[in-house]
Amino acid sequence: MENEGYDPMRWLNDRGYDAWILEYTVAGSSSIRPIYPKPQEEALEAVRQIRAQDRVRILGIWGWSAGGHLAAVTATSPAAALDFAILAYPVISMEPGTAHMGSMRNLIGEDAQPEIRHQMSAQTRVTSETPPTFIFHTANDDSVSVQNSLLFAASMAAHRCPFEILILPSGPHGVGLALNDLKTSWTEELYRWLQNHTPKP
Repeated sequence: MENEGYDPMRWLNDRGYDAWILEYTVAGSSSIRPIYPKPQEEALEAVRQIRAQDRVRILGIWGWSAGGHLAAVTATSPAAALDFAILAYPVISMEPGTAHMGSMRNLIGEDAQPEIRHQMSAQTRVTSETPPTFIFHTANDDSVSVQNSLLFAASMAAHRCPFEILILPSGPHGVGLALNDLKTSWTEELYRWLQNHTPKP
């Protein structure tokens, strides 16, 4: 929660952005597996509640790892109508060979029907209406393959949607903001992108 929740929230706040943290259903907090579609429903409800406050001009979503999958699925949902997305070393695919097996088991189960695998593979959900997206990964991520980010970027390109992808050559999964690590720090590029894709706070 600190590394991929409170730290990013403070980083955004310091730059004039409002930020909320969504504590959504994960396998560890639920005795029922698979947990689909509960996280997806909770994310859409969070979007609805934030918009109901009528305090933001634009609204985006930022997710990390398995939360990156939830962010990607939400960003590609017409019901969310989000303005931008940030995906940090995200799980994207639910297809065998690319999927992060733990995430797939927890979310949809190993025996999920092909149509559910397809529906929950975020790269298949991209349309021309998908909002601008910033994608970050490291090439040697040994937990969630960088192929996930590449799949999503390829779909964005195929639909001519604005995106930026930053792949650093080396860094562990879960690196977070890496503010004090020159080798894996990436937030300067993210902030430049945010300034170009969001109104000035």
